[in-house]
Amino acid sequence: MANIYTDQHCELNDLLNHANNDQGATLLIPDLQRPYVWSPRQVIYLIDSLIRGWPFGTFLTWRVGKDDPVRELARPFWKVVDRTDGDSGEQVSKKNPPGTFQMVLDGQQRIQSLLLAVCGDSWGLRMFDSDWRIALSDERARRSKHWTQGSLCVELEALAAGYAKNKRIFNLDFSAVLKWVVTGGKPAQSEFPKKKNYIEPLPLAHETAEKGKYIRLSRIWEAAPSMEGLESEQAEAVANTLLNEHELPAKRVVGLVRPVGSLLLTLARVKKTRVTYLELAEFDEKTFPREAYNDAVVNIFTRLNTAGRTLTREDITFAWLKVGWEPALTGNRNASQCFEALINQLRDEKLDLSTEDMVSGVSFVWSTAYADGRLLGNNDLIKGDAIRPMAKDLSQNWKTVIGAIQTVSNMVWNRGYLYRQHYQSLYSIFILWSWQYIADSWLAARPLCELESDAYNKRVANALNDFADRWLMGSQWAGRWAVASAETIVGYAKRLSECAKVVKATNDPKKATQLLHDFLEWEIKALATDAINGIQAIQVRRRELVRVYYAPLWIWHRLEDKRWKISKIQLRSAQSGAMSLDVDHLVAHAIWERKIEHGLPTGVTEKDEALTIVNQLGNCSLLEKSFNISKSGQTLRFFLEKVHEFKEDRALLNEWAGSLGVAETMLDGDTTEVTTLAEAISERDRLIRKELEEFISGTRIRVDMKE
Repeated sequence: MANIYTDQHCELNDLLNHANNDQGATLLIPDLQRPYVWSPRQVIYLIDSLIRGWPFGTFLTWRVGKDDPVRELARPFWKVVDRTDGDSGEQVSKKNPPGTFQMVLDGQQRIQSLLLAVCGDSWGLRMFDSDWRIALSDERARRSKHWTQGSLCVELEALAAGYAKNKRIFNLDFSAVLKWVVTGGKPAQSEFPKKKNYIEPLPLAHETAEKGKYIRLSRIWEAAPSMEGLESEQAEAVANTLLNEHELPAKRVVGLVRPVGSLLLTLARVKKTRVTYLELAEFDEKTFPREAYNDAVVNIFTRLNTAGRTLTREDITFAWLKVGWEPALTGNRNASQCFEALINQLRDEKLDLSTEDMVSGVSFVWSTAYADGRLLGNNDLIKGDAIRPMAKDLSQNWKTVIGAIQTVSNMVWNRGYLYRQHYQSLYSIFILWSWQYIADSWLAARPLCELESDAYNKRVANALNDFADRWLMGSQWAGRWAVASAETIVGYAKRLSECAKVVKATNDPKKATQLLHDFLEWEIKALATDAINGIQAIQVRRRELVRVYYAPLWIWHRLEDKRWKISKIQLRSAQSGAMSLDVDHLVAHAIWERKIEHGLPTGVTEKDEALTIVNQLGNCSLLEKSFNISKSGQTLRFFLEKVHEFKEDRALLNEWAGSLGVAETMLDGDTTEVTTLAEAISERDRLIRKELEEFISGTRIRVDMKE
């Protein structure tokens, strides 16, 4: 494949003109859910750097041809960045779209900052007043509903004072000369009533006290001549005209002509700054194979760091979804609003997902239901042929999509599972989303009478409840999301797609639910052996890593009635608040270290080997965080005897220990012979692992869900 990029350069002023042309901008950016994030101070520092002659930096563009489908992802730069409304605002006009244009892949923040700073009167930055105060003065401010739109201006007296002191413009500190100012009058501020003593975050150029103090930087930029060999006298003449246009008193004009003229000369030079950049070549079938070209572009996209964050494949997918979404089918809400609403709803189920996570999950559901289980590839992300129908399918069936996702997420939450605490891969729940969507789609396509519909939904819910625990934990213990996970996920998507087809083919509700039941049962049987091997392999060697045991112990505490009942006792000296549990040692690590200094357990020859015994699953349990047994060096009995319930009933302490398989020798670890203690830990370890195996096999179930 030929080189996909070329070295290019242009003058800075030409670059900005390509981006701000309302008659047809030819420098655009991809709408990849990346906001403009620079602060007002950063914009000032950028202008200061340019005036001082410091480098602008390079950037990366992509030349897009008139027939390339990816052109649909492009949008103009913002004329007004509005941070009061989700980082949106007013864009450069979209009329007269060019046949060929450049998309900025890297450098968006710098170019957008320059556009806000030096373009016309209608450009600016709108923020809440509290955000302006924080951004410009670092003062803490209460969030208020008041907002202000600022424009970057030159404070004339500060310019004159700095020039008188330094004699040269490039020696000035423009962070003290450039100010954000309200230049748009009252329309540039919110109309909510303000108290008499309200302190404005920015100077108001339209107020009498502020008139004549500021000139918009864009006015000086526009007046700066672009001709070569401009003399200072000519620049001062331009400055004189500019100052008089702003109706400054004659005496002030005299003192400002020279510094403003000098600034005009400097900005004339800045306009001609040579900007270098790399440009990805426009697709040409004679030069590049299409799939290789698309693959290269996607990889370039996803390796860029934009706005402090690497782009993802989901960003590209979501950009296409926003383009093809049909709001009329979703209550006049666009894709961003639909996804945001769903994300907020799932937070109620304690599932906190990013937009990228949600796009990934919804894409997986769509792939299994509508694309024969074929996951989106790099070629799809550039051509858009697959994602266009995806946007339409999701729009048309959004109610069913969110219903399935909410049903599963609510069930998972009701069963106590939390992402990253119990299950570590979102794909384990994405697969359940897809399964539920297959079930809900069948019913949506075949309206049944109320009794039949209720019976159908009940059978589906029973199947999900029967297998959800073993699926969520078993797929993790089986390592399904660790080794070769990409191939694993493709396999699940294919099998779910086949399931969807056979379910769709039947009109019998009982047969449909049986097919859905059989799918989950088969998948769990397929991973059972690996999950059991995974349970046996769970082992850590260091004290600080025992948090790995959290999920296995959380399940184990719920596998026997008496154990679950005794586990609910709050292990604290006072009855206040909810329990906050974590994995801790039963025999303190400090006790064990003291013991092995005087002798190792029978059959153990190395101290390092002996240390692994105290960190076994069998020596750990879910205990109140305040215990901190491991670091304290105290016995387990020392902590338990302080618990309110055990003080009232001494026999209950022994019942607690017996129910959790804790031998008396482990309660009093400091007085027990080291070999005896090691045997007790190993015996409890075998018990826990055996019952977890039975859980995966389906011969033990969670007793807490009977309540």
